[in-house]
Amino acid sequence: MAGPTEEPGRVHFPFPFTPYPIQESFMAELYRVLEAGKIGIFESPTGTGKSLSLICGALSWLRDFETKKKQEEARLLEAGNNPPDDHGDQPSGPGTSAGEPDWITQFVQKKEERELVERLKDEQARRKKREERFLQIRHNAQLKYAAKRVRQEDDETERLLRLSKEMVAAEGGEQLEPGEEDLILAEYESDEEKKNTSSLGEEDDDLEEEHVTKIYYCSRTHSQLAQFVHEVQRSPFGKETRLVSLGSRQSLCVNEDVRRLGSMQLINDRCMELQRNKQGTPTPRTP
Repeated sequence: MAGPTEEPGRVHFPFPFTPYPIQESFMAELYRVLEAGKIGIFESPTGTGKSLSLICGALSWLRDFETKKKQEEARLLEAGNNPPDDHGDQPSGPGTSAGEPDWITQFVQKKEERELVERLKDEQARRKKREERFLQIRHNAQLKYAAKRVRQEDDETERLLRLSKEMVAAEGGEQLEPGEEDLILAEYESDEEKKNTSSLGEEDDDLEEEHVTKIYYCSRTHSQLAQFVHEVQRSPFGKETRLVSLGSRQSLCVNEDVRRLGSMQLINDRCMELQRNKQGTPTPRTP
């Protein structure tokens, strides 16, 4: 398969199912626009899966962009670790066109290359540390989910034990000793999870945020944003893509009376109330 820059039409676009020709055309043209750094205006008939085509096309370009970026960084690092021989193919004239001696030009160039290599090494180290932190956060989230399930199972076990004790008491049988109950109902508590969470909180301040290529998706309503997030999650890129919804009535509402309520719950309730009865003061249009 040819490189994505040479023949964008042959770029592999992961898709939840076999895409229709109109979807393939949409993604290929979107890829070409992004690769060229241009602005594109697209339209597609209703029901042709525009959101999914937009997601898969844009994230395919982002995937290839990050891959090429890493390859270029690796090439520069390799060149920095294996500098050319000083007596290699270097200009032997008395000076450059600017009048500077060749050795000064070469010294400045090598200094800039060394600084670039060191900067790339630092960025790689920070990126690796950040990826490890994200993996730890994901692991902690899984631990919390597992702990919640264990607590639910413990609650069910306790309920069954209490029911069993009531049945034994009703039948006049022998009661369990307090120590035996403790053996049956062992409380689950993850000390390791608490320790990792505390450690991650301390490391957050040490990790400087690097420049990351981002894709912004804008929509008119909260429901459309929620639907788009769901589309990303069920796409082939769902597991490897981090996204966050920036839509919030608390931060984006322009109705001053509603914003003064302060509480997120109160703002949501008041906004929904105004939408239902349509008796509130219309929100002024922004110029």
